[in-house]
Amino acid sequence: MSSDQTDWTSRKLLNWMRERFEASGVDAARVVAETLLAETFGCSRLDLHMHPDRPAAGEERDRLRDQVRRILSGEPLHYVTGRAHFWHGSFSVRPCTQIPQPCTELLVSHTLGLLSSRGQKVGHGRRAVDSLSVLDHPIDDHPPAPANPASSATSGLASFDVDPGGQSQTSPGPASDRPIHILELGVGSGAVIVSFLHSLPSAVGVAVDVEDECLALTRENATSHGVVDRITLQQHDVRTPFAGEFDVVVGNLPYIPDHEWPQSIDPGVLNFTPERALRGGDDGLTIIRPLLGWVGQAMRQDGILGLEHAACSGSAVAQLFEQAGFRDVESIVDEDGFPRATFGVWPGDGHLGVER
Repeated sequence: MSSDQTDWTSRKLLNWMRERFEASGVDAARVVAETLLAETFGCSRLDLHMHPDRPAAGEERDRLRDQVRRILSGEPLHYVTGRAHFWHGSFSVRPCTQIPQPCTELLVSHTLGLLSSRGQKVGHGRRAVDSLSVLDHPIDDHPPAPANPASSATSGLASFDVDPGGQSQTSPGPASDRPIHILELGVGSGAVIVSFLHSLPSAVGVAVDVEDECLALTRENATSHGVVDRITLQQHDVRTPFAGEFDVVVGNLPYIPDHEWPQSIDPGVLNFTPERALRGGDDGLTIIRPLLGWVGQAMRQDGILGLEHAACSGSAVAQLFEQAGFRDVESIVDEDGFPRATFGVWPGDGHLGVER
C-alpha cells in the first residue's frame, strides 16, 4: 500500500488486508480486516459495505499499515485495537492483563441468576441468566461457619469500609434496605466488576489487584461506563486476607497449570500477555488455594463466591470450596461443556439485600 496513493477506498483496503491475512494464515481474516478498518474509520463493519468507495486519508492508511504489521506479528486483535467486547459493552484492554474471554461471562451471568432467584432486580445483560448448565457437587455435612465481620478482622489485614457513606457498618440494618456489596479479586481490565455494577444499579464494588496498571485500566473502564462513583480500587495480593463484609466475591485469577504451559496456550496470548496474569503454578491452584483459606471471613451470611479456573481443575476447586465450609457448591460449564467456574454459598441465615 503506497502512501502517495489517494484512491484507497474501503473496498480496496479490505481486499488488501484480507489477502495479506489469508496468505499469512490469520484466523477469520475477513473479520479482522473489517474490524481494523471500522475502528480506523470510527464506523460499524456494516457501514464499510454500505459505503465501499469511501476513501482513506493518509493518516488513516498509516495507522492501518501499522495495525496490519502488528496482526501479522501475531499480536491479538484486541490488543491492536485496544478494545474488547464483554457482557453488555465494550472495554479498553491493554497487555498488562489478559483479554476478557467469553467463559469469564459465566462469573457475571450465574451470579446474576442466583441473585435474581432470591428476588433481586437485575438489569439487562447479553446472556440469559437462567440458561446455564450446572454440575452439582454433593457436600459433606459441615459445622456452621459464621461469617466474620470486618470489625473483628485482625490487625494488618487490608480492609475496606463498604458503606457508601463512609461509616462503619456495625449495624447494617435490614438486609433489604442496603445495597449489595461486591468484591472482585484480581480485577484485570475491570470488565467483570463494571458489568456487575451496570446490571445492579444500587450495588457498590471493590476491586483489588497487585498491578497498578490494572487498577488504572479498571478506573478508565469504570469511568467510561458511568460507574466509577460506585467502585473503590485497592492494590492487594489476594493470597493474603482482605477484610470486609461482602455479599458477592468473584475472581478470575491466574490458573493455568504448569502441565498446560506453554503447549496448550494460543501463541498470541503466550507472546503478548504477561505470564503473571496467566500461570497458576503446578496444579493451577497456587492463588486459589490460599484465597479459599480466608475469603469466607470477608463474606456476609449467604454470600456468593464464584471463581474461574482451568477446565481440568473443576473437581479440585469444588473440593476446596467444600473444605473451606461453603455449601451449595456447583461447577458451571462453558459452551464446550467444560467446567470453567465454581460457585458456593457461605453458610448462614442472612440474605443478600433481597426479599425472599
